Amino acid sequence: MNKPSFISVPMETGLRWRDGAGWRYEEKMDGQFHVEELTHATTVIGELMRDGQFFAFDVLHYEGQDLRPLPLCERLTVLDGMNLPRPAVGSGGAFLASVLAAGGEGVVAKHLDPPWGVPFYKCKRRQVYYSRVTGLDQRTGSAILADRDSGEMRGRVALHGRFERVRVGSVLKVEAFGLTARGMLREARLDRDPNNAWLASF
Repeated sequence: MNKPSFISVPMETGLRWRDGAGWRYEEKMDGQFHVEELTHATTVIGELMRDGQFFAFDVLHYEGQDLRPLPLCERLTVLDGMNLPRPAVGSGGAFLASVLAAGGEGVVAKHLDPPWGVPFYKCKRRQVYYSRVTGLDQRTGSAILADRDSGEMRGRVALHGRFERVRVGSVLKVEAFGLTARGMLREARLDRDPNNAWLASF
């Protein structure tokens, strides 16, 4: 089963989201995409948390019927009757602000009319990390990173044509959606500051 696709929305846009007819806002759970086959004829998708708890956010097959062509609102009605743990829901930008204030990752906005396969909109907290380059991979054009202060490994970041401007020991300003359970940067990219702040020190 393919993971649902997302369109990332800047924080200032997400905070202006308005609750309204035709939209559903769910908390973006900090888990891993998971397909749960409740029976050979019923399949739900959701996120599997580190503690093993599963949160369902859609149902694709129910008692042998393929629900993917149905609008999301109809699939959610079926899911509501299954009494499975679900992500928290709320209202637009106010809900996003409350999720972030409570330390959550962000919010996913879903239009209620489309069938399965239409991208969702996500707005998540971006954090800045100062990371020291511990290696360079010329084949992929990426830098291998460790935390600037602790030295703990943090993963990689693509340099996108800036490879020659970086060396082992450089400190990069990197944006990411927090850290994974293993302490790696989640969806890391160089800081987008227009003043080249991504290269904190050469």
